[in-house]
Amino acid sequence: MKNVYIIVSLIFMFTGCSTTLPTLVKHKISPQLSLEKQKSSTCSTKSLKVSSAFTSTNLMSKDMSYVVDDSKVYEYSESAWLNNPNRSISREYVKMLRELGIYKSVQSSKSRTKTDLMLEIDIDEFMQYYSDDLKRSYSRVHLNLSIVDAQTSKVVATTSIRSQVDTKTLDADGGVKALNEALEDVLSKSAKWFIKGCK
Repeated sequence: MKNVYIIVSLIFMFTGCSTTLPTLVKHKISPQLSLEKQKSSTCSTKSLKVSSAFTSTNLMSKDMSYVVDDSKVYEYSESAWLNNPNRSISREYVKMLRELGIYKSVQSSKSRTKTDLMLEIDIDEFMQYYSDDLKRSYSRVHLNLSIVDAQTSKVVATTSIRSQVDTKTLDADGGVKALNEALEDVLSKSAKWFIKGCK
């Protein structure tokens, strides 16, 4: 009989633990961008390396933050990024530039290959915002891009691109979807900038 009480106690203990712990949902940065490979480019003899994006420390972690009333920063307790946003954004630029095909080659920051040009990405904003009454939310992406001559370290071209998208739901999931849409818009505008610079 004593063994039965022990078994029943253990069952209650484990089932209680499993129901009290919140589930951590990991979100992926995955903008849906469709690009056409360019047939001709004056940059086709140049190689380019995409450096790791420069950003604030909060975008170097997997913690997911949001801002209320433009001044108060909070973290979602049950949502996190699958990968660090700064790394994910850098990878999206590598992917986008390879699809465009305007450069001879496009390398990631981990490559040891020497290239002619470097792309520096400065992330000013990649965040979900709420109004003070929590009745409205939007996501904003703002990136600064600089193409740098790898030999002389001189800036060849620079631009600033931003996008803002209202969320469809007032939660982390809505914020992530809006961030992906905003990043997709920024990548699309970036692609046009790269193409124009290589005509």
